[in-house]
Amino acid sequence: MKSLYKVVAFLILVTLVLSACSPAAVESPAEEAAEEAAPAEEAAPAEEATEEEESETADTPEVEEGFSWDQDYITEVPPIMMRAPYFEIFGQSQVPVPYYYETAVKLSGHSCGATSGAWTIAKKALEILYPAGEVPVRGQISVEAPGAEDEWFVGVFGEVITYITGASPKTGFIGAEFGQTDDLFVRQNKMVYAEEPTGQMPPQREWIFTRLDTGAKVGIKFNLVVITPVATPDRQAMGKKMAAGEATPEEAADYYEYWNDRAKFVFENEDMEGFFQVVVYQEAPPTTADAIAAATPSDGSDFSWDQAYITEPEPIMMQDPYFAIFGQSQEPVPYYYEEAVKVAGHSCGATTGAWTITKKALEVLYPDGEIPVRGQIAVEAPGAEDEWFVGVFGEIITFVTGAAPHTGFIGAEFGKTDDVFVRQNKMVYSEEPTKQLPPMREWIFTRLDTGAKVGVKFNLVIITPIPTPGRQAMGKKMAAGEATPEEAADYIQYWNDRAMFVFDKADMDGLFYVKVYE
Repeated sequence: MKSLYKVVAFLILVTLVLSACSPAAVESPAEEAAEEAAPAEEAAPAEEATEEEESETADTPEVEEGFSWDQDYITEVPPIMMRAPYFEIFGQSQVPVPYYYETAVKLSGHSCGATSGAWTIAKKALEILYPAGEVPVRGQISVEAPGAEDEWFVGVFGEVITYITGASPKTGFIGAEFGQTDDLFVRQNKMVYAEEPTGQMPPQREWIFTRLDTGAKVGIKFNLVVITPVATPDRQAMGKKMAAGEATPEEAADYYEYWNDRAKFVFENEDMEGFFQVVVYQEAPPTTADAIAAATPSDGSDFSWDQAYITEPEPIMMQDPYFAIFGQSQEPVPYYYEEAVKVAGHSCGATTGAWTITKKALEVLYPDGEIPVRGQIAVEAPGAEDEWFVGVFGEIITFVTGAAPHTGFIGAEFGKTDDVFVRQNKMVYSEEPTKQLPPMREWIFTRLDTGAKVGVKFNLVIITPIPTPGRQAMGKKMAAGEATPEEAADYIQYWNDRAMFVFDKADMDGLFYVKVYE
């Protein structure tokens, strides 16, 4: 059997199909993931959570079954309905998919005036680009960020916007054979950050969104200084107290209210004059051939995936100290594979692989039912962010662990108090491509409080069904809309069987290699 695997691997390498997503070439294959990743916050405050509280374990992962946020508004924000062409050609959804603020909060690690602001920036831009009830299309949107990815909170806003729109920076999916057929399937470099800091003041920072099929263009500025309650120096000082676990119960309760009132202010006053400034640079035509009109607008409540396995994996339970100090959850929060699929824009063997890499690493770092802590984990990626699918794996790993690259939250006053509140640069990509073959790429996870370290490799070349040249050619036909119904049905089964193989065979000898370093 081992010899057979070697032969299969050799053939796959020779035919340049080394991807769990049926890639087109060794250097361009991979899986897309948007988004995103670990956005954060405005310039100030936080709440109480001691380092001990952060590392405390919640012994019962079953809390997931009855999980609810301590702040109701997190689940009350209407979803943004998005069409994702990958979901359609892979038979995962033929209808618009709801993208929820709750998932953006999990990605960011908390809800705040900046997270709600980034959400509203994207929402307002999409309403202009897709008027009259048209459903926005992921991959059909490019975004110009108003600064460098590690400047102020530009990158953390960008991660929320990437999650919704699919417009990714260098980490995004290049598209493989699908992107070669239609640019709609390319996600990489559709979120463009400035090469150098612009030094603009936050209220002057303009996010520019362009709809690529029509050329419609809109700019959005967010004047966050008008948010109330005001983030005074006293509030910032209390944020440090909260992060240090030194606030009294009364101070903590007051801080919870202050913090969440700022996030709610954005949603409740989004149409207030001077708060969000919208400049239409190029109007969208009323209808286009490519857009889907929502004849019956949906609030997402009746949505279900066409592939049941997407909702079947057990969630990964995570603690986030920010949720605790901001009064949003004092118990572990479930991170779902379904949410990772929305971040990635589809489910495939690479998406399930990235999810399982993370799960296996966390099980080693946090044994005996201990709940992993976001912000307490650093990750070394096995290559550059735009090499092979390194960045697209990384976006899913970032979503779960909170370990973000340059775009992550620097932590403001909270990070100055305790490093667990810093998310920036805890996902470290190589400066240059390593040119390693995918089966040899090792993701190294380090638990920062104990120094425990584990490496995980994913031998995706043994996934079946095998992505033959014929399958790649059919992928191009699917992307071009030229497959017959019979061909489409066969391709959809092939594609999702590969994703399910990873879950079904996760403990098979030789699929994942786990090495404990410390």
